[in-house]
Amino acid sequence: MSFDKAQPHLNEDALLWQGLSNGDEMAFDKLINKYFQTLFSYGIRFCQDRDIVKDCIQELFVELWNKRNIIQEPNSVKWYLIVAARNRIFREQTKWNKNQSLDADDYNFLFEYSIEKKIIEYADDLELAEKVKKALESLPPRQKEIIYLRYYENLDFDQISTVMDISRQSAHNLLQKAYKNIRSEWSLLICLLQMLATPYLR
Repeated sequence: MSFDKAQPHLNEDALLWQGLSNGDEMAFDKLINKYFQTLFSYGIRFCQDRDIVKDCIQELFVELWNKRNIIQEPNSVKWYLIVAARNRIFREQTKWNKNQSLDADDYNFLFEYSIEKKIIEYADDLELAEKVKKALESLPPRQKEIIYLRYYENLDFDQISTVMDISRQSAHNLLQKAYKNIRSEWSLLICLLQMLATPYLR
């Protein structure tokens, strides 16, 4: 069945996945175009080698196409792709982590270098932007990552726990630690993150 003739009651991701399963190359291309930047923006925060990140994402989509007949449709296509991309990037960790450690906690996680520029667009306040940037940069990597997944990518705690390979309760606890670490700026930060909930890195 062609993507263009798919059932109208299904949402876009379901239609794209259905097209993928049926071997519809146009649906597959649309799926790539829709999520490549999201996956790249996430992956580049672990590994700053753009070529490695792009290769991992491309390999992910190639595998998805090759296994399209056996992979069941996930509850959330975005969540599924984020999990798969993260796992693939970490499998290549020895190529981008100078410490060559496979410790799940031994990684960096970067927010956008120019996040303050985005904030200024909304808040028109350089001092405010610097406060928010410093608050984010002060967090440990896993706390940065959970804020990114919760407020930038709008994943729920069940999805986050799968992405980060931790329990749902651990995800709650981790976010609570982030709250405490930037308590003075938290209300302001949440408001701004909700306004800025778009992929940053290009």
